[in-house]
Amino acid sequence: TNWEDKLDEMLASETATDAKARQMLEMFPRLPEAGQVEVAKHLSNLVSDQDYGQLSQLLANPRLPQEALDTLMADALNRPNSLKLPALLEVARTPQHPKAGDAKEVLGFFLETDYGDDWQKWQDKVQTWLKDNPD
Repeated sequence: TNWEDKLDEMLASETATDAKARQMLEMFPRLPEAGQVEVAKHLSNLVSDQDYGQLSQLLANPRLPQEALDTLMADALNRPNSLKLPALLEVARTPQHPKAGDAKEVLGFFLETDYGDDWQKWQDKVQTWLKDNPD
């Protein structure tokens, strides 16, 4: 398939890592399921913490293939807390998201609390926790 050739070309090119990641992020929505699964693996390795915003948005999308979400969730767990916790909160507050329960569980572990579905309390606690526990 054509996406595989494009991906191979991108990975083999001399292009800077952040530029490769941007190219992959651009092509991601147009990829078939297998392509999204494969590209998610590369994105988790290529996207820097400074550019994590777009990858976080992909993680928040409940319609992505399960395997891609698994990869993006694992990646989020390895990011600094200032990136990880807001990303997990976004996933947890999306009831139809396949990873919502996992995200809520991790948030509860970090924050040592459970606010159920009171997302404003979760949001406030994340902000307070991040102020008290900078990266």
